[in-house]
Amino acid sequence: MHRTPIVTLTTDFGLTDSYVAEMKGVLLASCPGARIVDVTHGVGPQDVLAGGFAVERALRAFPPGTIHVAVVDPGVGSGRKLLRVDIHGQHVLCPDNGLITWAWRRLGNAAAYELIWRPDETSATFHGRDILAPAAAMLASGGSSASRISGPTVKPILLPVGPAATQPAEAEVIHIDHFGNATTNVPVEAILSVSPKAIRFGPRSVGPVRRTYADVGEGEALALIGSSGLLEIAVCNGSAAHGLGLRVGDRLTIEY
Repeated sequence: MHRTPIVTLTTDFGLTDSYVAEMKGVLLASCPGARIVDVTHGVGPQDVLAGGFAVERALRAFPPGTIHVAVVDPGVGSGRKLLRVDIHGQHVLCPDNGLITWAWRRLGNAAAYELIWRPDETSATFHGRDILAPAAAMLASGGSSASRISGPTVKPILLPVGPAATQPAEAEVIHIDHFGNATTNVPVEAILSVSPKAIRFGPRSVGPVRRTYADVGEGEALALIGSSGLLEIAVCNGSAAHGLGLRVGDRLTIEY
């Protein structure tokens, strides 16, 4: 653990209400020295896949020992489990609803444990504040070991999405970012040695894989490897989501 513990927050809470501040207040009350970093609170409501995509990117960026609290939890208060996932040298605390899917399948070498610690009182609708944030503070402050707040290993719920195999025939859109870029499930290593001739969305070709957005003219569509290390479809100075109508779940054809 770092001298100054790092705790990140990823939620679909937005910034209009007090929910994020309440979680931070709980964290700081129990661990005043924690450094809290907001990954994003702009995940679409109940969009578990988008939340998991953000968590995987955060795991790649933060140092070992970081604690990530991820709350996109449409099943809050139900019988769904809460998890502590050890992955990439870090902890992720999250509901067991598929939120860990993309990190689990992209990063590998992970172990999931049921988070069994509970406070004396808890709201049925805000486990992020009442369970996950206090558990993160315990880990960050060193007041409780991971094993003391967690039960035995469990098999987490995983969504039907994962990185494509080498030389895939298709790509699936798994994320639309703020700019309207459509990120797919194809990692650069899957196509690095085969150089696709063209990427197609229905009858429309966006050509081969380019290096930068500026490799085509303004308003033109292109394929490139984004900063996530994944194949994405973009429009130069525009939006692939608006201009091409791309949505999460759409499938693209890859020609070699």
